[in-house]
Amino acid sequence: MEKKTLSSLIEGKIFQIPDYQRGYSWDEKQWKDFAQDIDALIDDKIVNHYTGTIVIYQPPDKPTENYGTKKLEVVDVVDGQQRLTTCSLYLSIILKKLIAEGEKDFEQDIPLYLRNGSICKLRLNNDTADFFLDLISSGLPQIKPSTIHQKRLLDGYDFLRIYLDAQINQRKEEKIEYLKNLYDAIIRKLNFSFYPIDVESEIGMTFELMNSRGKELSPLELLKNYLMYWTYRNSETENEKEELTKIINKSWKDVYINIANCNGKEDQCLRIAWTLMCTHTPKYWAGYEGFKENHVIPLRDFSKKSKKLTKSFICDFANSLSAISNHYSEILNPSESSNTKEEISWLTKIKNAGNIASFLPLMVASRLVYKTDKIEHAVFIDLLKALEMYSFRVFLWEARRSNAGLSSLYKWGNEIFLNAQPMESVIKWIYGLIINYSSEDLFRESVSTIGNWYNHRRLLKYTLFEYELQLLKEEGKNASPHLKWEDLLDSTIEHIFPQTPDKNSLWLKKWNREDIEKYTHDISNLVLTRDNSNYRNFEFDRKKGKVGSGYCYANSDIREERKIAEFTDWTVESCISRRKTLNTWIFERWGINIVVKVPQNIEEDDDTDTIIE
Repeated sequence: MEKKTLSSLIEGKIFQIPDYQRGYSWDEKQWKDFAQDIDALIDDKIVNHYTGTIVIYQPPDKPTENYGTKKLEVVDVVDGQQRLTTCSLYLSIILKKLIAEGEKDFEQDIPLYLRNGSICKLRLNNDTADFFLDLISSGLPQIKPSTIHQKRLLDGYDFLRIYLDAQINQRKEEKIEYLKNLYDAIIRKLNFSFYPIDVESEIGMTFELMNSRGKELSPLELLKNYLMYWTYRNSETENEKEELTKIINKSWKDVYINIANCNGKEDQCLRIAWTLMCTHTPKYWAGYEGFKENHVIPLRDFSKKSKKLTKSFICDFANSLSAISNHYSEILNPSESSNTKEEISWLTKIKNAGNIASFLPLMVASRLVYKTDKIEHAVFIDLLKALEMYSFRVFLWEARRSNAGLSSLYKWGNEIFLNAQPMESVIKWIYGLIINYSSEDLFRESVSTIGNWYNHRRLLKYTLFEYELQLLKEEGKNASPHLKWEDLLDSTIEHIFPQTPDKNSLWLKKWNREDIEKYTHDISNLVLTRDNSNYRNFEFDRKKGKVGSGYCYANSDIREERKIAEFTDWTVESCISRRKTLNTWIFERWGINIVVKVPQNIEEDDDTDTIIE
């Protein structure tokens, strides 16, 4: 291992981030520390600053690539991509400012550290390569960031740009000198420990033995490095080592792409794989450390699991993790190319209702067996309907803790994955588990009782949004709602009878105090709207309006508001009438009209049973 400056480090090389590595992951804390470290090299007259380790993998055949008039060696960055990427972002900003200030000589340094035309000195992976090129070239990406890694790159660029502008404003008289000093500090005063590797499977061992600075490695990254170390240590032939390394790298490439496509969470995806392939019991989840146990993936002690079985498990796990990440991605962000409209509809409902994390292992396992033609499309839809019912009845209506039924749901996901239970049985058990937490008789009695829905905002919004979809289905030829679920984060709920009617209003002449207290916050008096400030506490005739008369119920693009406009007046009788309609619909939508049994041996969940949100 030798010490190098950025200038000497990148000379004669093109650095590329392998697709099997995570994307750019630094955030504000790391950007701020980095920028302040560079300033300290100038203001405190520090000679140099140790920045961290750069580990590269040099393939035996030493591939090269044309870079302008030169041929440069192409190497993989094993460790240090976050530092190198941030250095490149900051250098690009500094060089742009120097050139804009008339320092044209610095244009010749762009190919030395950043790019030559469309070829970058540092080539990022997967979905960020072109995005990164746009940033360091013009500072203006040609596309909006669509993945978390693209967004972090743009956020990092903007943070460093704004930070630099603030520093320049404080040093107006010496800004050119300051920019030159910054540039010099990055390329000449930052010191890196440089470590080349020439055996690919040695990568994991390097991580296992070396502490990495910057942002901590995720459990998914640590697991990959452990598997690579296992391969390096326990492979008996070079061919076996190469084969297993390729399987692991391909799997992690797929995983990172899939997770980025849905803005998912690495830990969550890994937890699903553990639940389906290792053990379904939530309390046994120990993150990355759990995989290192001797009964899972032993490194040295093969008394509980032979080396042959361990290698077979690693291959199976890597291949399954790739498939699991694909289904995980399609569940969180379903695409029209891989899902029917009905699938997308129910997946979206489950996500909107909340607590989807409780269902993910079961949903992933079910989608996997469905997509391998082991169950029919209709059966998969029936499962999604059952889970949406569970989310409404157990989490929204009963307000149970987010881990209610978790052990049973995880167990059934594990059994579906292992083909140990038929899907039809699991669906029946889900309905039985719903009844266990939400008695059908008590549910119907509770729905029929006038009460305060306004304090249960997600339940209220989800119920009214689904009612809107039902009206569009019945009366609007299944048209898409003008008010999207995402809009509800900012939109308001309209009280038809206003919360604060004027003391001289007609409202108070038609409604007595008892009825006001009873109905004001009940669902019968509430309706989705875009902005209830437009209605204020107006009289009903003004709120109702007529088609073409501006902002009013009758003129709304929200179907349920237009239904309110069908009433001649809004009285207690109107609330009773609407309540009856809503009750009937809620019972049809979320009532259980089939005979089901509560599953035996339901595993009780306690505070140690957690889910990854």
